[in-house]
Amino acid sequence: MAPWLRLLLAAALSLTGLSAVAAVERVTHAQAILTPAGGAAQTTEVTLPHRWDQSFPGQDGMASYRFDIPATKTTGPRALYLPRAGNQIEVWLDERLVHHAGQLGDARTDSAKMPIWVPLPEVAHAQGYPAARMQVRVTAQAMRWGGLSTPWIGPRDEVHGLYLEHLGSRQIGAWLGIGALLLSSLMAAGFWWSQRERLYLVMCLGSAAGALRIFDRVLEQPPLPWPWWGAVSAWALLAYLVLVGYFLLMLIDRQQLLEARWFRVLLGIDLLASAAAFVLRLPWLWTLVLASLVGVAAPLWIAMAQAAWRQRTTRALAVFATGTVHLGATGFEWLMVRLRGTDPGTTSLMPYSIALLALLMSALLVRRFARVAGEHRALLATLDARVRQREAELLRRHAELRQEYAQQAALQERQRLMRDIHDGVGVQLVGLLDLLERDALPRQVLRDQVGTALDELRMAVDALQPVHGDLTTVLATLRYRLRPRLEAAGIAIDWQVDELPPIEGLTPTTVLQIQRVLQEAFTNAMRHAQAQRLWVRAWLDSGPPERLVLSVEDDGRGFQGSDEASTHGNGLASMHARALAIGAELEIGAGPHGGTLLRLALPAQRGASAPGQDGVPSPCQP
Repeated sequence: MAPWLRLLLAAALSLTGLSAVAAVERVTHAQAILTPAGGAAQTTEVTLPHRWDQSFPGQDGMASYRFDIPATKTTGPRALYLPRAGNQIEVWLDERLVHHAGQLGDARTDSAKMPIWVPLPEVAHAQGYPAARMQVRVTAQAMRWGGLSTPWIGPRDEVHGLYLEHLGSRQIGAWLGIGALLLSSLMAAGFWWSQRERLYLVMCLGSAAGALRIFDRVLEQPPLPWPWWGAVSAWALLAYLVLVGYFLLMLIDRQQLLEARWFRVLLGIDLLASAAAFVLRLPWLWTLVLASLVGVAAPLWIAMAQAAWRQRTTRALAVFATGTVHLGATGFEWLMVRLRGTDPGTTSLMPYSIALLALLMSALLVRRFARVAGEHRALLATLDARVRQREAELLRRHAELRQEYAQQAALQERQRLMRDIHDGVGVQLVGLLDLLERDALPRQVLRDQVGTALDELRMAVDALQPVHGDLTTVLATLRYRLRPRLEAAGIAIDWQVDELPPIEGLTPTTVLQIQRVLQEAFTNAMRHAQAQRLWVRAWLDSGPPERLVLSVEDDGRGFQGSDEASTHGNGLASMHARALAIGAELEIGAGPHGGTLLRLALPAQRGASAPGQDGVPSPCQP
């Protein structure tokens, strides 16, 4: 029969409570030959179940159990059922080997983990089944629960039904506990990964340790040799008991009981003692370690009972009920199996209590996670409402600031326009009034003064027009404004302006300063240089750094002495100040045509405003 089908049938029998034990006999006594390692053989009669560790604690050895099968009148096939035998076994019927599990003395396997069903050979005999002698030979390792439980003998079908019933109670319970613990561990790990809360981490590690401990109940070939695997299994049990207890106390806010210094010291001692118990083969030491944890269980149960009585919440009541069931099953198994030596091969309550614990704890975890998630959603909703309120306040404040900024910008532009008119047109008109007070001035002088004032007014107006960084348009407008005056002065102009890229931050102030620098250059050429021709150039210098270069050159006299330098002094200082105000470099010197060459280099990549362009007073201000 397939293993999965056996487990399914065993589960059905264990759930329905059906067991076929009619005509099945139980063997309670046997003749035994007990041979401890390094000692002499001892022949004695033993009462079954017989535990090797009780007869020879801390010792390996070999045992041979013999018992008779009485003759029966039935002729059908018979079978033998051993709830537990090991650690490695051979079954003989009248000196005939009928079954074996593992190799005698080979500690890599442990046949005691699974119940054993042995179909006996059929005997064709008209008078029934004759009497026979059974012999079960076992080799046992210290602290591994070796020995022989109570055998059952009878008709094959009835014995097989009994075997399946016990298989279901043992193996199904164990696998159920493993599955529940692994599910709980994975669920807690997911919650911890998203929440990073210690409660979920404790449950994750505790469930994983419990799954490892129960897995040892069904693992016939452990990954480590004995007794090292025994130490690992003991540590898993200690970790499971401590972490689950800590988890239950955290749910009722009483975890300080296991955070005390005395308990940490006790836990450290228990870890060392449990490892020493298996490595040094001291079963009494392992019993003492378990007894210390049973002693700690009492204050834990009292704390859970007090929390259930005082809080009277679903969580506190569930913790109390779960803890009571689990602690009761653990204490019962420790008392009945560990101390009294009751047959451990039939039924164990531990896997079922662990499965119940895992399921209830998973339910509590889900409920707690749902509550925390609900609190987080409520918090997010509150935060969202506050953010929306803050956004509305910021938008309102932003609108107010934009309005204030627009008002401030309008005021600054009004002040700049007033300053430009005062510094430009105002100065020229004051000069014109001064000229009118003089007698017999040529009309051309008055005409030039009026033209200059008009040019200042036009440039102030042009500077107010949006240019969007287009310096080419600014220069074209300037050429259009000054061309009549240059032609009236008899000066030809050679204008060569490349296609220039847009300049960031070309503000009205920057435009006006560029216009005035160039206007001053043109005025000097007309009034002082006696020039006949002007060359105007504009191009992009790739650098580095990248710059826009403007140059104005004439073929006039240039600087001919101190009188000319003094005459040009205020104008040169004014141009240098204007260039500095917009972050440009100005060079004035002799040109290749014998006259004066002015070169203005403006950064091609600039910010929103040049340093000092709004706060530097005009050098033409009286």
